[in-house]
Amino acid sequence: MHKDNGFSLIEVSIASLLIMLGVTGYVTLQSEYVVADAKINLRSLALHIAQEKLNDLSYFQQLSHIEGTASYQNIGTNLGGSIAAGEREVILSSELNLHTYDTQWQVANLYYVDTTFNGIADSWVKHGDPFYPVDLPRNADLKNVHVVVTWLDISGDSKQIEMFGSIAPILQSQSFQAKYRSSSTLAVP
Repeated sequence: MHKDNGFSLIEVSIASLLIMLGVTGYVTLQSEYVVADAKINLRSLALHIAQEKLNDLSYFQQLSHIEGTASYQNIGTNLGGSIAAGEREVILSSELNLHTYDTQWQVANLYYVDTTFNGIADSWVKHGDPFYPVDLPRNADLKNVHVVVTWLDISGDSKQIEMFGSIAPILQSQSFQAKYRSSSTLAVP
């Protein structure tokens, strides 16, 4: 009878191979998580930039143009608000982690008009649609805004996110929410 004490070279080689495959798989998975997290962070920032621009356009102080103030009348394609159209660099965690985002927006003026000829407005129309008003009022009844934010992801691929919103010619100070907000709806610091 022969009794072996220890492991053979084949057993050690197979065990080493299994450990190596497990560690390689774990490291690969971790690196994929890091890449996915970075891509999600860049996309999340782009979404924030688009929302920031929509909010910027909605905080106008006047309906008609008055020099030096934000006005509803001045909201147009790549115009209006305090955030300019074009590229801006954003630092994520350090100056080595700098990303460029390009923000552009298009605005379509909408008018609520009578298309059934009964004297009551019933449809929204924009430029080029039938029933578009010949004599335009001073301010559009509604402005549809389409914001597009473009950036390069960590792989160098061009990405973009789009956000849509509508802005009505109602000053923030005249809105129902601003006038009748109860103290229970205020944010607590």
